[in-house]
Amino acid sequence: MAISPKEREALRAAWNGHCDALKQVAGEAIDGALGDPSDGDELAELLRSIARIAAMSLQHRLDFNDPDFPLFLRQMDDRFRYGGPDNNIAYLLAALRGDATYRLRGNNGGEGRSVNIGRLWHDNIATDANGDFEVIVSAEEQPGNWTPIAADLTGDITIPDQYPTAGNGLTVRRYDWDWDRDLPPGWLTIERIDPGAPAYPPALSADTLAGQIANATRLFLAAARWWNRRAANVRADNPANIITPPSTEPPGVKNFKPPMTGGKAWLYYGIICLDLAEDEAILIETDLPDGPYWSFTLYNMWWEAPDIMNRQTSLNARQAHVDGDGKARFVISARDPGVPNWLDTGGTRRGFLHYRWFRPDQAIPTPTSRLIKADAVREVLPADHPTVDAATRRATLSKRREQLAKRFQR
Repeated sequence: MAISPKEREALRAAWNGHCDALKQVAGEAIDGALGDPSDGDELAELLRSIARIAAMSLQHRLDFNDPDFPLFLRQMDDRFRYGGPDNNIAYLLAALRGDATYRLRGNNGGEGRSVNIGRLWHDNIATDANGDFEVIVSAEEQPGNWTPIAADLTGDITIPDQYPTAGNGLTVRRYDWDWDRDLPPGWLTIERIDPGAPAYPPALSADTLAGQIANATRLFLAAARWWNRRAANVRADNPANIITPPSTEPPGVKNFKPPMTGGKAWLYYGIICLDLAEDEAILIETDLPDGPYWSFTLYNMWWEAPDIMNRQTSLNARQAHVDGDGKARFVISARDPGVPNWLDTGGTRRGFLHYRWFRPDQAIPTPTSRLIKADAVREVLPADHPTVDAATRRATLSKRREQLAKRFQR
């Protein structure tokens, strides 16, 4: 069969449109119209963020956007770091359609891990003796394990004004906060099961690919601009080096509807907009929430997780040291202060600290922060606060690399 002029032009237009979008957004960043980089290093991080969002956009729209034959896209991991991911969470997404019914099968891999599937949590999903489970996903309520989707879902075609990530289908979050345990990997599958489900996906056509590329272009333009403008706006709206109180609204997101369980918000956020000289540090002190999990995580200027394997850039409730008075104390700095809860900026001056209180019941503490000289850290800590020497730090980082390499199969 010959290639028609219409097919050539459709593919040419889609491909050129995508390349033009890449040039346009990169040009906006380089020319200072996108974001607020102050030096070449911050601009390099911004362009790398844009490149990663471009790769995510093509991957999703070409390979993970068929609601008749859905697959789980790993939205964020140790490489795709856009959007401020929690380093303890696997973020999975499947594109669905609202007039279909789906069956999700899985196993969470044992205790020490939580999972959130749509509106369900691991503790209200019925399983068999081996921990295997099935969840039905549909617009109409079903008996047993069921989570709803919107009846008007049509796959990922439209781009939301806020949080323009890979899509708005079924979201699954798996929480691995006990890094010391060598947990089984767990597994998830999803398939369409209603009578209207086709037996096979159609062969790829020129029009289909052109549409997928155009869709990826729209996603890229929205995500690359929104995430990086959001980061700059949050910096403009908050004083540097001062921690904010916990809130159910993520910073810089207007009209956000917080996720709820049993009438309670299940996630509280707070941040610091970092602007640290090489000889400065921030001391954070906090009481502990009464939920099962909490975390403190560093991000770069553009809300990307920095080097999570080779530097201690995050700590969770299972990893962090708690002093004898019941408080946790963290130090953010470029220099190693010799304390267990050091969050290493890697020498980057500006960025974010993000803390999360996960499913708290009553205790929702407000941390405090102090800007101090890096050489004065030991003076402001309790006398019995532990000291971490260079050998212990190397061992901690070696273990961290191994744990993350196992999780992400690197």
